[in-house]
Amino acid sequence: MLYQQSFSGKIVVLNGFPGTGKFTILKHAKELLPPNKTCLLDNHLLIDPVQAIHHNRSPEHYELLRKVQGPIFEELSKLAQNGHIVLMTACLADDNNTDADFFQEHLAMVHGTDVPLFWVNVHCDQAVLEQRVGCPERSQSAKTKLTDVGVLWKMANEHRLIQPRESGDRSARLVVESLDVSGAMVLTQCRAGIKLAPE
Repeated sequence: MLYQQSFSGKIVVLNGFPGTGKFTILKHAKELLPPNKTCLLDNHLLIDPVQAIHHNRSPEHYELLRKVQGPIFEELSKLAQNGHIVLMTACLADDNNTDADFFQEHLAMVHGTDVPLFWVNVHCDQAVLEQRVGCPERSQSAKTKLTDVGVLWKMANEHRLIQPRESGDRSARLVVESLDVSGAMVLTQCRAGIKLAPE
């Protein structure tokens, strides 16, 4: 079976706008991986407790989010260094200084280690995105997911996903990929692109 093979530690982040199906893709990917060596963290698990305290995206919101995610990122880094595969979701834009800082915190998880960080920017046709964001099932979710199609339209048209670059001193192994999830067979593309399993 797939999870009986040898795996090395890695961190895989799917970064995309709301409605791209990042968490769904990673849930299916997790099923292909050894359960005792795979960790899946949806960014909503970090954001939602902060959102309950600071409703708007204020400086206080981001400061608390850093305090919440800091020790968790440290533990995820340790897991990856011990051979685990860490799967994560994110929604970071290229023209936002706060998002740039949060990307650096992701990169810091592999800084000075042999663990690679696979950063996959997930793209989707806007019409498909709007359909997914506006579906009733999404609005019934316990998570604080975006359900306003107008906000999504503004976000997708005024911003683009962050374009990560390696640190100048090459102290982190960063692999940047892109994935179009507008159609079918997404999981196959994702698994092949980030090499979750050895050949």
